[in-house]
Amino acid sequence: MSVEESLKKVCKALKIEFDPGDTQDWGIVNSDPTRVAEFINYYKSADLDDEARFHVFELVVASYNDAILGRLNKGQVRTDFAELVKESYNIPNLKVVRDYWKEIYNKENFPVGRLL
Repeated sequence: MSVEESLKKVCKALKIEFDPGDTQDWGIVNSDPTRVAEFINYYKSADLDDEARFHVFELVVASYNDAILGRLNKGQVRTDFAELVKESYNIPNLKVVRDYWKEIYNKENFPVGRLL
């Protein structure tokens, strides 16, 4: 399945509009701090191919970053995110996502990098 086909499937499931121009930064563009729990649940429960898993993981991380900035990273969402990050170390292609956020880490705009 192509990147575009994978993302179309994910967009349909998550009710996100698909824009073929946003495939490279899809997770960042579609970030939503109010939907972190939903995105984590989808990541864990959907049958995702490697391409879709990569993009949905990036969506979760970008959304959680925005949740930190909006002070929405509390309770179960915080616990679930930490667990997801821990599990991500067993999936080699997710290292790229973690490394990206670690590299751009700063407290003001990209605090999630510290958690990865």
